[in-house]
Amino acid sequence: MRITPFILVFILLNACTSSTQVDLIIHNAIIYTIDDSFSKAQAIAVNQGKIVAIGAEHQILNGYKGKQKIDAAGRYIYPGFIDAHSHFLGYGNEKHQLNLVETTSFNEVVSKISSYISNYEGKWIRGRGWDQNDWEVKEFPRNDTLSKLFPDHYIVLKRVDGHAVLASENVLNLAGITSESKIAGGEIVLFNGKPTGVLIDEAESLIQPVIPKYSKEFKLNSLKIAQEDCFALGLTTVCDGGLSKEEIDLINESHESFLKMRVYAMYSANNDLIDSLKTLGYKTERLTAKSIKLYADGALGSRGAALLAPYSDDSLNSGLIIAPEDSIRKWAKACFENNFQLNVHCIGDRANRITLDAMGSVLKTANDRRWRVEHAQVVHEDDQDKFGAYTVIPSMQPTHATSDMYWAEDRLGSERIGQAYALKTMMNQNGLIALGTDFPLEDISPIKTFYAATVRKDLSGFPEDGFAIGESLSRQEALRGITIWPAVANFEDSVKGSLEIGKYADMVMLDQDLMNCSDQALKEVSVLKTWVNGELVFEK
Repeated sequence: MRITPFILVFILLNACTSSTQVDLIIHNAIIYTIDDSFSKAQAIAVNQGKIVAIGAEHQILNGYKGKQKIDAAGRYIYPGFIDAHSHFLGYGNEKHQLNLVETTSFNEVVSKISSYISNYEGKWIRGRGWDQNDWEVKEFPRNDTLSKLFPDHYIVLKRVDGHAVLASENVLNLAGITSESKIAGGEIVLFNGKPTGVLIDEAESLIQPVIPKYSKEFKLNSLKIAQEDCFALGLTTVCDGGLSKEEIDLINESHESFLKMRVYAMYSANNDLIDSLKTLGYKTERLTAKSIKLYADGALGSRGAALLAPYSDDSLNSGLIIAPEDSIRKWAKACFENNFQLNVHCIGDRANRITLDAMGSVLKTANDRRWRVEHAQVVHEDDQDKFGAYTVIPSMQPTHATSDMYWAEDRLGSERIGQAYALKTMMNQNGLIALGTDFPLEDISPIKTFYAATVRKDLSGFPEDGFAIGESLSRQEALRGITIWPAVANFEDSVKGSLEIGKYADMVMLDQDLMNCSDQALKEVSVLKTWVNGELVFEK
């Protein structure tokens, strides 16, 4: 056939306009890929839930045709945020409870209970969020007022960190707790020889058998609530720091129906599980469960964090060891032999030392096991290098520093405070740090994590020069800390944490540029859209 000029033009035009069909194209955007070179792009193509191309506007629009095409109008796109340490299911559960966050006195707590009961038919009242450090009288409350005003209700109120509860006298009676009761790794606080109702750390377990259990339907609803709130803040993966086998099974079941949130779940250390690690766990597109979570000690705010020397404001108290070193060694050996990750809650310098030494006795040297210390809040300078020596990943929460800074030096003293909340020091050990919130203990927002990590101030701008500002992270480091570095800590960096070809299309669109906006503007950043697997799961 003779090719006429007309046919030749038609062939050339068709060749120039032929393109690969994909499910989604986003263009006219400023895209932070978070790849090794921290490069930026203008457009991205997604097909079947994964990124198939990313680059310049003309490359994507000329090479691909999208079933859906979104003009980002110059907005900013990042990998979906990852919270390296949270309590996803617990957050949903507690959304139903009495909220005591930011109460300024025990009288205000009592007032909130009264208001809550007036609209509540049940006999059990559960709440969370009180913090005696925020009260004018910075002492633990006592339950005599509760028993006097609310004799027909069973009341259990968790402290903000979850490491202490205030229980009404009738709850203690149901559990058989008296002034003679004792438990390793916990404290039953007494006043004039009588239990006050405050139970610290392992003492909380004494009342668990008498508290009504949440139903399956209740927990399913909690997962829905938590997912909705997380997507609205740009979170596409959460690490849940401590769940039962039954709860992890429930999350897996929920992924087959309504749950779209990716979950990295840690099994709560339970001796019933230690012999079944070989066959335990999940590795699906949306759920990874191949780690064990241990508690080495308690929390600083309730003086349960295990310190090498007594508290500066309590000379007779050095805190509580929940999991002694031989127990941590036992779990470390079992995890090592069964290719499980070991993640240990450590707040105080004694807990961090015991844990790092126990891990080191098994790990021996540098490795790719990616074991983690959750919080790494106070680490003695003699122990900091152990993170690098054994390739232990610090999993830290920047907002802990800005929440605790008002009273932390009272607890630790002027010398130890210099070894606390040390983000930069910990990051330098292995060249990465996994950042999270520990929600519901702290605010769920990853943007506030980013702000606290880089600015080291509270939302009012205090302190003027930032708290221990030398331990702040750069903006690039902080962004990696809520994207690719938690993915590394989860063994998931090959599929998420950055926007690169072949990875899941988990993305978030913001109205401002995290890299270049002012510190003030950081507090006002809004999430406009969130995608999981290229599916829009939130739109403002």
